[in-house]
Amino acid sequence: MTKEMRLHVAERFPESVEKGLDYGEVDAVMIGADIYGWATRVGSLSDLDRSRLARAADELERSISAFPKDAQSYYERVLRIARLTLKPESVHSHTR
Repeated sequence: MTKEMRLHVAERFPESVEKGLDYGEVDAVMIGADIYGWATRVGSLSDLDRSRLARAADELERSISAFPKDAQSYYERVLRIARLTLKPESVHSHTR
C-alpha cells in the first residue's frame, strides 16, 4: 500500500479532469483527497470511517468509466488504495 500511496502523490492530477465537477457519483478532487486521508490513518480508522471509506470506494468504482479515458488509471490507483486500506492485513503492512 505504501508504494501505491507514493506513486499517487508523485503522479500529477489528470489535466483532462475538470476540478470541481462530479464524474459519475464522485467529485473529481474530493474523492482522491478523502480516500488518501483515510489511507494515512489505516491503523486507527473508526468503524464509521471504514464504512465511509467503503462507500466512497464503491462510488468511485461505479464512476471510473465517467472519467476521461486518460484519467481512468489515476482513479484506478485511488481505488486500489481504498481497497488496500480496507483489507484487514493493511493495518500491519502500512509501514512496510
